[in-house]
Amino acid sequence: MRYKFGAGLADFVVQPSDGTWQVGANAVITFWDSATEGTQYADLLDTASQPTTQIKADQYGGIPGFSGPDGVLGMWADVGGPARAWVEAHNVGDIATSGSSVLDWVSVRDHGAQGDGVTDDTAAIQAAITTIAAAGGGTLYIPAGRYILTDALTWASGVNAVGAGDRVSVLQVTDQDKDCIVGTDISDVTLQGLQLSGPGRGFGSGVRFTRYSAPATASITLRDLMIQSMGGDGVFCHQLAGSTLHRVRVRTCGGVGIHLQAPQDTILGGASTSLIACSVEGCVTGGYWLDGMAYSTLTSCAAQEMPFGYRLDTCTVVDVTGCGAEQCTTGLVVYGGRGATVTGFTTKASDGASVWLTNSATGVVLVGVTEVAPGSGATVCLRTDAGTIATVLGLTAVKANTLNGTVNRIDPGDGSVVLAGRTVVPSGGTAARMGTATLAAGTVTVSTTAITATSVVQLTIQTPGGTVGSVYVNARTAGTSFTIKSTSAADTSTVGWRILDPA
Repeated sequence: MRYKFGAGLADFVVQPSDGTWQVGANAVITFWDSATEGTQYADLLDTASQPTTQIKADQYGGIPGFSGPDGVLGMWADVGGPARAWVEAHNVGDIATSGSSVLDWVSVRDHGAQGDGVTDDTAAIQAAITTIAAAGGGTLYIPAGRYILTDALTWASGVNAVGAGDRVSVLQVTDQDKDCIVGTDISDVTLQGLQLSGPGRGFGSGVRFTRYSAPATASITLRDLMIQSMGGDGVFCHQLAGSTLHRVRVRTCGGVGIHLQAPQDTILGGASTSLIACSVEGCVTGGYWLDGMAYSTLTSCAAQEMPFGYRLDTCTVVDVTGCGAEQCTTGLVVYGGRGATVTGFTTKASDGASVWLTNSATGVVLVGVTEVAPGSGATVCLRTDAGTIATVLGLTAVKANTLNGTVNRIDPGDGSVVLAGRTVVPSGGTAARMGTATLAAGTVTVSTTAITATSVVQLTIQTPGGTVGSVYVNARTAGTSFTIKSTSAADTSTVGWRILDPA
């Protein structure tokens, strides 16, 4: 029996298992029975079933489909380099007729998909998914090409998909109201190395996984995906649990870039999910929206040019670390929930509030949040609404803060500490909030960057001098200085002062 090679993962996966082997475009490949020296296999059949002794790679460096010698399950491929690569056959057993589950991956080309940017490949790719699902799971390989989809691909549990890269293996949706990949009550799925591209309008999403009767949408991995120009969300996952989104890039979609929704109707769903090194750009509704998620993290993620960068909506213990939002109206919204921790977060060119805590969000910890170059429409750096409870360490703000919740705060630079409305006041330095000053001819100017237009300055005479009068604040320059004046021009008293700001 002849077994099939090429046109699939065997082009790239070699031993050791973590190695990668590719050939150059149009390279000539020979096949051998040994890693070194040995005997060349000359009894091959090309894609037209014609005898050949060698195979020529395609324009992407992939190995086209061919048949090996009788009974040979694996061969060493040689392109004239310093080492050969082990390539295995991919049709061991005939699932369609025998029900064998030896086949653990399938190429969409084996089911007739063309990837030429013209042919409707929906039915062919769906047939490949169905074939793998019937075998109990495996991997679908999508070689380089543009595969036209006129309807959504319905995914199944245990079916993985791997492409040749997010720039060359493209699933192109043509119907503006169709999703690209959908699934209900699925689990144990990996999608990797693909581009999901839409028509730039409508309501369809790139990936839409929903839960109906299963406890959760579990063990989903999205890695090295490019999702762009979908009319709806880039990624929408319902009740996602125990899952990872790694290097997922979403661009110019009509909904939210990455939307993870977990209504609190099951204890298992919507938890233990990580987003790592993802990016969302130019989506109409917003960047990352985690709704009801728990025990999850966003690490090294980026958001750019959207109404909001990140929204944590009624979440429990979600950690945002080393992330940033640029040119978003609001960089981060924490809407209700408890236990959100934000560490090393930067907003740049925000055009509203950089960070907004609202709807009684509690237990929020902000560490090392930095506001950079807010936009012309920016109003506030940190806004905390009534009923919120937060601890803020090392906030670097350009715009003023509006703090109406309970905020424990350690600010950078001036050394001030605010504990639930009680202030430990720093003295000395350029941002001093208390000190003494001596009047000369009844007046003295105090330099401190802590003074604002609404600050309350308390004054007391520490040491009377000259003709003592009543002291008062005569003038102030916000962020620079204020002037103390006495009703007596001959007053030379030493005056104690303290700056307080409204809560």
